[in-house]
Amino acid sequence: MNTRKPATSKLRQALLASAALGIALWMPTLSSMPRGLGTPAQAQTQGGSGTHGGTSGGGHAPGTSGSGMGQGGSTGTRGHYGSGGSSGTETGTGDTSSDKQGPRFGGGANSRKPAGGTTGGRPVWAKEGIPAVELGRLSVARAPATVLDHAFTEVVTNWTTTTGTTIMTLTADGQPTLVMTVAQLYSLPAIEFARIVQTYYATIVRVDSPLENLSLLKNLAITNTTALTGVAPASKDDLIAIFLGSAADKTIPISSDTVLAVNTILGLPTLTSAELTDIAVKADAVRAAIDTGHG
Repeated sequence: MNTRKPATSKLRQALLASAALGIALWMPTLSSMPRGLGTPAQAQTQGGSGTHGGTSGGGHAPGTSGSGMGQGGSTGTRGHYGSGGSSGTETGTGDTSSDKQGPRFGGGANSRKPAGGTTGGRPVWAKEGIPAVELGRLSVARAPATVLDHAFTEVVTNWTTTTGTTIMTLTADGQPTLVMTVAQLYSLPAIEFARIVQTYYATIVRVDSPLENLSLLKNLAITNTTALTGVAPASKDDLIAIFLGSAADKTIPISSDTVLAVNTILGLPTLTSAELTDIAVKADAVRAAIDTGHG
């Protein structure tokens, strides 16, 4: 006996055939998509091909939010956004923009120009050409300029208010009594200064500090005049020798090399060979006189 299939069976077959045709048409579209992207939604969250223009690489296009960028050069050349890259213009390692580099002198009051007496931040005494001599107390010449400036201010202030005008009554066994101001003592030639200091050492008033003496020496060498009121130097070299001999160790002889070393460390004008010798002889006489008087 023949039976008829319900109409619904034919309708079901038609629907299945239509669905099969739709899948067949959709498959080429999927095969043409780049591997690894997945669905458009996945591409946005996982980091797809990104945009190409000023930058290249995987990740979010500029303007999206996320966690930071990976390594790369400056923007506009080659900068890679990492997974979930954040918006902005900051670049990774390899950036050579000027604000990533050290300070350069470009003029102006706030520019970091190397200070006078230095070379690219190095003090003068760090360069070659300084004689290898034992400096002892004279090593304080290596102190920063601000330290010497402070010592200079202090010694000049004390000199103006007290030291320079002090009247000394100099006495010693078997020697005539001398009366003079400290300013008059410093106005003597270095050899005479040395003789009086050695003879009347116990009653002498003088500047002993190495820093203060070297600050006075530096000021005299640069300005060709002394800041000590009432002092009329016998000569510039004589007063420099008095300051140098007073600053030095009592037991370390002063040579021409010593004078050259101190002169170079302080960044003072160049001295001739004759000036180096003259100052060294006179300064060593002062040093020896202090040693003898003290002993």
